[in-house]
Amino acid sequence: MRKDMMAGVGARMRAAVAGLWTRGFAAGWMASLALVVAFDLLWCYETTFRGLGFAGTYVNAAALATVLALPALWHRRWAQMGVLLVMAVVMMANLIYCRTYFNSIPAHSYLLAGNVADFTASIWDTVRVRDFLLPAIALAVPLAMGPRRKVIKVNGGGYLIVLLIVTCVLCVTAMLSGGLRGHVERLRQECYYTTTPAVIYTIPGTVAAELLETQSEITPERRRLVDTWLADHERFLSRLAPGHEGGAKRVSRLVLIICESLESWPIGLEVEGQEVAPNLSRLVADSAVWYAPRVLSQVGNGHSIDGQLLMLAGMYPMQNYVYAMRFADNAYHAIPQAFADGETWLLSGDKPATWNQGRIAAAFGIDSLRMERDWDSSEMIGRPARLSDRALARQAIARFESGEVLAEGRDGYVQVVTYSGHNPFRIPDEYKTIRLTGDYPPKMADYLTAVSFTDSAIGELVDYLRGRPDADSTAIVIVGDHEGLAAYRQAMLGHPAGRGVVAAQGYVPLIVVGSGQSGVYEPVMGQVDVYSTLREMLGLGLRYPGMGFPASARLGFAFNYQGELAGDTVGVAPALVRHVASAPAVSDIIIRHNLLPEMHN
Repeated sequence: MRKDMMAGVGARMRAAVAGLWTRGFAAGWMASLALVVAFDLLWCYETTFRGLGFAGTYVNAAALATVLALPALWHRRWAQMGVLLVMAVVMMANLIYCRTYFNSIPAHSYLLAGNVADFTASIWDTVRVRDFLLPAIALAVPLAMGPRRKVIKVNGGGYLIVLLIVTCVLCVTAMLSGGLRGHVERLRQECYYTTTPAVIYTIPGTVAAELLETQSEITPERRRLVDTWLADHERFLSRLAPGHEGGAKRVSRLVLIICESLESWPIGLEVEGQEVAPNLSRLVADSAVWYAPRVLSQVGNGHSIDGQLLMLAGMYPMQNYVYAMRFADNAYHAIPQAFADGETWLLSGDKPATWNQGRIAAAFGIDSLRMERDWDSSEMIGRPARLSDRALARQAIARFESGEVLAEGRDGYVQVVTYSGHNPFRIPDEYKTIRLTGDYPPKMADYLTAVSFTDSAIGELVDYLRGRPDADSTAIVIVGDHEGLAAYRQAMLGHPAGRGVVAAQGYVPLIVVGSGQSGVYEPVMGQVDVYSTLREMLGLGLRYPGMGFPASARLGFAFNYQGELAGDTVGVAPALVRHVASAPAVSDIIIRHNLLPEMHN
């Protein structure tokens, strides 16, 4: 009798499942699955197709499709279309985000609507026609489902059975990989798989994995990992850069100019008989200037603010968070703190709230800010409009001359952050300093024009600073905050105008004036090495060594945010390569648990 009862239950379950697949539900489910698969293919096209090699990719796609198809259970075709449209918009947003940040949108970044509103021009500029395949699938749902011809008997039992089956398979698949959170964390740390979680676990799955992370007390294992790494780092520094403590020269004043999206390759470039960056080109050719053209961009989800973490504080960006939004009140050791006895300024045309710049400036040791509302805004560039680099430079010079900012003879630090080089790189005709008419790949002419405009502004500011009576005891440092080309790079490299001109890697410049050193430093270095290099070269007296290496160590290689190697590791001890490769994960733990050792300069 028990066997008959079990057989009866099984028969009813099979009937319930079979009865679920009416035209309406089947069409809604297939459309949902098509949406997920289309996103996977579009994502893989932007990154890597390795994610398609995991069984979980297909199990999770089926599970998400089943959840998204819930309105089809009642044959609510317009509601089904609405659900898929919302999901399509989220997927499009992640594709757009990936083209700049090479990652899915971090869970907590969905709440940062204010930052998105400030960069709408860049966002729309990154949209591709193929992205609209996603909303097109959603819009086709009502037609695919067909009209409801009679009262629908909702087959809730069959739906729950299907949902239960795919959920069980999903859980088993995730457990075999070490669990959702653990597997996503491991994938993000691997060179070739860092972008695959969005495909394997879908967008909701990656968000869930991040939300499962807790801010509980650090485990003893992780604490030992951090302590071991820091001890190893000190040993490597002592062996490779015995003078890394600095002391060669203690500058009294430092003006650090952070240039939006400035890469190295336009410096020294001539196009259509015009020098793209004549002021920077003249500067790096100066026998009193030290220049590193191959500083690898290592920024992550925070982009510009990550550049400041790397170069000013000697730490790596986090994988799943923008440190500035979640950990702005941590204890950081940063270059401005070397000038705690003098003035410390931030001059920028941006908002203090953008990437939480105001709070980060304070955390890094900057006391005084002059930002968006503190300037004459008659000359604006970009979408949204911000103070042009030329106007920023000229108004900054006026504040220097008036004595408001770092009057002559005073000690201190001034950080100038430019904006006009921000994507989409559009400089109004009346402000252009070069004019290009040739055949160029998308964005190349715009980018070069933007670099030229910023170069003219930097030229004015640097000429003023080098002409001051206290110039001999003032250091001027010019850096790019991150690479600028993102998804446009490959198209430029494949075009005759870009081939052999555009750099295949996202290298930014580091130019140091007044350090007592000169020449061109050719080996690859990372942005995280900028802190260590300036600390040693300028004798800044900062006890914290940073997580990078000074140029004097001549490391010659670095890893970008995706874990891809740039430079040459031939002859380098494998232990050193592993040490550098593991630094981002250690930095993540340090920031997450506020573990930087207390150091008094």
